[in-house]
Amino acid sequence: MSTDAPAPRRFLIVCPARSGSTLLVRTLRTHPRLRVHGEVYGQPMVGLDAPLAALDPPALAALEALRFTDPAAALARFFAPHGAEAAGFKLKYEELVQPAWAPVLARLQADHALHVVFLERRDLLARYVSHQIVLRQTGITHVPAGQPVPAIAPFAVDVDDLLRDIAETRRRAAHFAQVFAAQPSLRIAYEDLAADPQASCDRIAGFLGVAPAPVRVATEKIVRQPPQALLLNYPEIAAALAAVAG
Repeated sequence: MSTDAPAPRRFLIVCPARSGSTLLVRTLRTHPRLRVHGEVYGQPMVGLDAPLAALDPPALAALEALRFTDPAAALARFFAPHGAEAAGFKLKYEELVQPAWAPVLARLQADHALHVVFLERRDLLARYVSHQIVLRQTGITHVPAGQPVPAIAPFAVDVDDLLRDIAETRRRAAHFAQVFAAQPSLRIAYEDLAADPQASCDRIAGFLGVAPAPVRVATEKIVRQPPQALLLNYPEIAAALAAVAG
């Protein structure tokens, strides 16, 4: 009888921007049996987990270049477990649609052993507001746990732009569900993750075949007011959303 341990599992976190992916990545990273990278296909590449996080600048630049020159080798680096039982990274819709990463997407789609965690946000208005706050006011996407969060001033948004954003987010969610239809998948909602991070991380651990372990939240919630308290033209927005839903 073989006593070989199972091969470490490869996984992706697929999501739109401002869906809690940094919260999820950094919280999962506190699980002792997981290796979880951030935006390895961002420009620039950010959020590497150990040991890649310790690369010196020349080695980091070489890894960034490898993503273009040898996609298979770069993926092997990002999926390397380094003693963990599962290793993966996040890919946002905004990265998945980039022509530069088409060879990467093709390789991931062909990997039927790859496990895919779809991270979604039920409240797409709140997602849009969060994104606009980053673009217009704070310029930051996360705050480490225990650090102060920036103040946010009320503002107005373009209703047509909001409606386009919601429609495009839904379209991309449906599209990438089809792209990864052959892979084992799990859906996690940001609202559930924010309410009970441990429960959501336990679900992901189970999905990956890893024993659950205590995790700790590694980021602060930046936007703590609901859209109706932040949007100066909220009545107009509510009416437009009702008309679309209607």
